[in-house]
Amino acid sequence: MSDGKVAIITGAAQGIGFAGARRFAEGGYTVILTDQHGRAVQRAATELREAGYTVADYELDVTDFQRGQEVVADVVAKYGRVDALFNNAGITGHRPTVLNFDPEQIKQATEVNLWGSLYMIQHVARVFVEQGIPGAIVNVSSFVASFAEWSPFGYGISKSAVDGLTRTAAFHLGKYGIRVNSVAPGCTKTEMAIKYDYSDPEIRRIQAERTVLNRWIEPEEIADAAFFLASDQASAITGVKLPVDAGYTITKENNTVSLYGETD
Repeated sequence: MSDGKVAIITGAAQGIGFAGARRFAEGGYTVILTDQHGRAVQRAATELREAGYTVADYELDVTDFQRGQEVVADVVAKYGRVDALFNNAGITGHRPTVLNFDPEQIKQATEVNLWGSLYMIQHVARVFVEQGIPGAIVNVSSFVASFAEWSPFGYGISKSAVDGLTRTAAFHLGKYGIRVNSVAPGCTKTEMAIKYDYSDPEIRRIQAERTVLNRWIEPEEIADAAFFLASDQASAITGVKLPVDAGYTITKENNTVSLYGETD
């Protein structure tokens, strides 16, 4: 078994996932980047490799249970162990609400955000148990899982379910010394946010003003929180959600009117 720690990051080709891959690499881990976009994750891994970090990449759709098993098994065969999982892969879905949603899009958001996270927890936790490793798992929830608002409908549902998954997995795996927590990003400058919300000056301003710190969050700040939760510094923390949202969820705003123009 290798003496060096190994971390698996899902959705690692860009945004929070790539920032997480870099942070774990900086922290001394061998980092396994996975993403459903094979060429993109190869480019991400190459960038980190050229910076001097030890990394590998796999094309992985987290909703493919068998492929997830195969990837984790290959990682163990090559590196001898797994110590951490950053369950970052996710999609937003679409905005329509209870009265006009598309069932297939809701199912897709749930498949990726909930089921994909659950599948990876099982694959990696089995390695922890078999090898007696007190590993750490960090899921990605969202600030919108803490309240009702005009976020994409399927996204909000699925991230609320991730909160329940985090608590339940922590409960079941605690006896093995395995910790399971989540980070809950607020308005973060990922590629998707920059393309949509952040690119609109008015929405960007309003979202910033709804936070206590009056700003958006950088992907690296989410990565730092995930790294902390996976580290020995958080050795007594399990089953919790850590908001990284510039104080968005501790405020109360008039949210009866959507920024995006939706009505029921």
